[in-house]
Amino acid sequence: MIVLDTSIFVDYLFEKNEKRKEIARKMLGQLEGKEVAVPKVFLIELISIGRRLGFKIKKEDVLEFYSELTFVGEEEIIEILFDVAETVHPRAIDAYFIATAKLTNSILITNDRIMAENAKKYGIEAYYLIEEFDKAIERISKL
Repeated sequence: MIVLDTSIFVDYLFEKNEKRKEIARKMLGQLEGKEVAVPKVFLIELISIGRRLGFKIKKEDVLEFYSELTFVGEEEIIEILFDVAETVHPRAIDAYFIATAKLTNSILITNDRIMAENAKKYGIEAYYLIEEFDKAIERISKL
């Protein structure tokens, strides 16, 4: 299974930098037939970032993801969240993705260098897509 950070979707949907947008597009294209998990807070984060960037994204827009992603609730990862916070003390939102990867025994793919570093410190197989695109694609092909 794969956990995708919100940053991948943000780059795909909202990014003005064509290189980042293309990397995200290629990654999402590799996921057909693969199970992808995200914490439920992903939906809130995507709306918040989109709005902050000036897009009129709303709840109905992000709910379309429900059919394509496996959502993990906070109640399922709360103990792992505490452990992640105590062990690597990441940004709170990052802890949700790291904990989801731990619970689901997934690899984590992100366009956030700090999240990737913290996930690796916690023992999660993580890829910073901007610099590790080929490695991430190779790994996904083996799932």
